[in-house]
Amino acid sequence: MSLSTPENAAPPAPPTPAAAQPWGRRFSFFGVNPGVFAGFIVLVIALLVTTPALYHVDAWQNLAQQVSLNTIIAVGMTFVIITAGIDLSVGSILGFAGTLTAMTLMAPSLVGRFGDATMVLAVLAGFFSGALVGVLNGAAIAFLRMQPFIVTLATMWAVRGIAEVLTDGSPIGTVSSDAPLAAARNALLQNKFTALGMGYLGPIPVSALVALVVVLLGHFLLTRTVFGRHVYALGGNAEAARLSGVNVERVRLLVFTLSGALSGIAAILLMSKLVSGQPTAGQGWELYAIAAVVVGGTSLFGGSGSVIGSVLGALIIGVINMGLDLHGISAFWQQIVTGAIILIAVLLDEVMRRRSG
Repeated sequence: MSLSTPENAAPPAPPTPAAAQPWGRRFSFFGVNPGVFAGFIVLVIALLVTTPALYHVDAWQNLAQQVSLNTIIAVGMTFVIITAGIDLSVGSILGFAGTLTAMTLMAPSLVGRFGDATMVLAVLAGFFSGALVGVLNGAAIAFLRMQPFIVTLATMWAVRGIAEVLTDGSPIGTVSSDAPLAAARNALLQNKFTALGMGYLGPIPVSALVALVVVLLGHFLLTRTVFGRHVYALGGNAEAARLSGVNVERVRLLVFTLSGALSGIAAILLMSKLVSGQPTAGQGWELYAIAAVVVGGTSLFGGSGSVIGSVLGALIIGVINMGLDLHGISAFWQQIVTGAIILIAVLLDEVMRRRSG
């Protein structure tokens, strides 16, 4: 008889993601909690009955534009929260990456040399600046063993401060003393770049199509790849995941990098919509992203959740805010309602966790 050691014992199997569990143990709609899906349907029906304005296509197009940015950020936040982490820096990344996007797009030397191709450089600047902040977050958390809350709280303030230092706290617009270059930039913005944030492909906003691509790729990555299984394993039991061969540090680094990169994409779309880089943009958006993820059924304790659930969470919050707005209810009350929704979702998550435990 021999004793088993961590080296020769069979490694524990990573927890099975919700979307990969047997058919009878989950709802058939991509592993989404049935209560979340049913709640969304009931909410839409109730608003259709009480709000005639929702029968116009414009209302839903506006909703799609508003929800798409929060959805993109929520996809990255889903990965982070499933690993039992949190990312408070995503809102500040919107302001920081959007500012760098605008500074690149407005640079006279770049516009004069590259013309329309400056837009590509601006998009790359926004994307990689967001990813860089994510890398810094992930490295501090994974390799320095710092708490995600503390690290991302620090970067939330630091990144916002950098954006304000770069701009002296003022938006980066299209004003320039060089008339030809100003005209070139304005034409570039209006004809090309603004299509990202305000354009349509048929009846569908371009930003919503970008969000759809992000959602599909995020869902595939989380449910159909080894990396996705490792994300669930890390959130379920980090030590068991390590013993089973999961590179815990690399997974943590990648999920925060992904969160930062997706926030960079959202920043590009927001800057395109605002036609300016605003260092104060995105304040409080981290809370809306967390709310969407939690309302969508992802546990704050890690180990369970889905991208599709987070999309529904973002839609629920967006539909509620749209309904309140159409009924003339103050934006202050919308914040109160959003806070109440988060509290209820967390309480339900705690109740279900205790029952399952």
